[in-house]
Amino acid sequence: MRPALAIAVVCLLLAGGCGEAVDRYQAGDGRVHEYPHPIVERDLPRIRQVGVLRMITYYDSSSYFVHKGGQAGFDYELLARFAREQNLTLEVVVPGEGEDVVSLLNSGRGDVFCPGSPPEAEWLRWTRSTRPTNFVRKTVVLPDTTGRPPTLEALAGLVITLPAGDPFRKELMGIRRHLVVPFVVAQGPAGATVDDLLEGVRNGALEATALDDVVARAAVVHAPGLVLGANLGEVRPASWLVREDCPELLTALNHYLKNHLQVAASGRTRRSRVYGIIYNRYFQDRVTVRDFRVPAHRPDKSGRLSPWDEEIRAHAEAAGLDWRLVVSLVYQESRFNPDARSRADARGLMQVLPRVAGVQADSLYVPAANLRAGMRLLTGSWQKHAYLDSLERVRFTLAEYHAGTGHLTDARRIALDLGRNPNAWSGSLAETLPLLTQERYHRRTRHGFYGGDRTVLYVKEILARYRAYQRLVPRETQPVAEDPIDPLAPLLFGGRRVVPADPR
Repeated sequence: MRPALAIAVVCLLLAGGCGEAVDRYQAGDGRVHEYPHPIVERDLPRIRQVGVLRMITYYDSSSYFVHKGGQAGFDYELLARFAREQNLTLEVVVPGEGEDVVSLLNSGRGDVFCPGSPPEAEWLRWTRSTRPTNFVRKTVVLPDTTGRPPTLEALAGLVITLPAGDPFRKELMGIRRHLVVPFVVAQGPAGATVDDLLEGVRNGALEATALDDVVARAAVVHAPGLVLGANLGEVRPASWLVREDCPELLTALNHYLKNHLQVAASGRTRRSRVYGIIYNRYFQDRVTVRDFRVPAHRPDKSGRLSPWDEEIRAHAEAAGLDWRLVVSLVYQESRFNPDARSRADARGLMQVLPRVAGVQADSLYVPAANLRAGMRLLTGSWQKHAYLDSLERVRFTLAEYHAGTGHLTDARRIALDLGRNPNAWSGSLAETLPLLTQERYHRRTRHGFYGGDRTVLYVKEILARYRAYQRLVPRETQPVAEDPIDPLAPLLFGGRRVVPADPR
């Protein structure tokens, strides 16, 4: 009998009245897959109905991170392009400490798991893998003062620290036995990221680490004091994982990846122009690689989301709005550019039209004036929708800020005509706003034609980014200084660290 089935049977026999049995499987490393098999039906057609594709990934400097207010990363950008082709919004789910990625996938909290490296054999037992997204091998990273050549023999006497739970540990110990080279394989502190270990090597707290070669090369570019050591093991394909019951999603992902990365019979890889641009941006271009790792541009390192955090916080919190939500809106409107101007003559950080700006109409390129005008409009909408529950209130407020009161009212009237709840977003306004592009609907409205699908996308993207901000910066505490504390110190030496916001 399969282990998962055996456990389920025991639960039924011993706890018959306790509710639905949970199918569990304990992996060899002690982790428990609470859901080794899918418990949801959410293949590509259902994902299209909802309009959101959920990406599970780790937060690091290669796969996924927040940079200058926007979401970035090699896997994120590659999957985001797929999502756009499918007319989907991409949301990111970062596993919390101790959370099992297989269970996150199979429970439906995410749809595609992007580990950023070759998948573990344990994951492949319970999921289905896509075509390769990249090809990598492990490489040792050392301080540049070591003087060791990049050979396996030069590893003698080293302590090589891997991230906690890294499955490469077993293979690295096999390499040690095969070569009879006396080096030590150590495990990093729980919760320490690849970036933390690299910083530990750079500042002398660690002797060496081993990570994927593309990440290692990028690290050497941006961090003076690091050099590459020996290559370890074989070149392996990195890939994405989906649930076992998602054949249509898997087929679509494989078709997309085949168009961008192929392996010829000779073994050489062929990349599309789009893939090459993304790859170079995160792993080869020295300018972008360095910029992505500037602490002031990264909220996980600086505690800041934008150059205007303090001003936005003061206005938003006074109105009862989460300031991080408003930062996400400002990013959506202007990418934090105070000189931005749209074709419709909307201006500044919050893209305010002069005709609705009031006394700030002549100073909308001044950040403080623009924020006052924009927040006055946003706050008015927020107060108007106070009768809605919290999430609906946020959605309606954002939609009205983008579409205006008139078009939102038209969409609500269409919802009434169709027998839907005019005070609901999902299943109602999220579907009736796009109907304003159709003549049979907009000809009966007061304000006429409107591209409501853009507003629906606007709301989704702001909320997706807002959820990312929530994980990184607390609402209730002030941002840390521009010069952040050594990220490895709290993990190794008990120093202080700003606690991130509750990811829920």
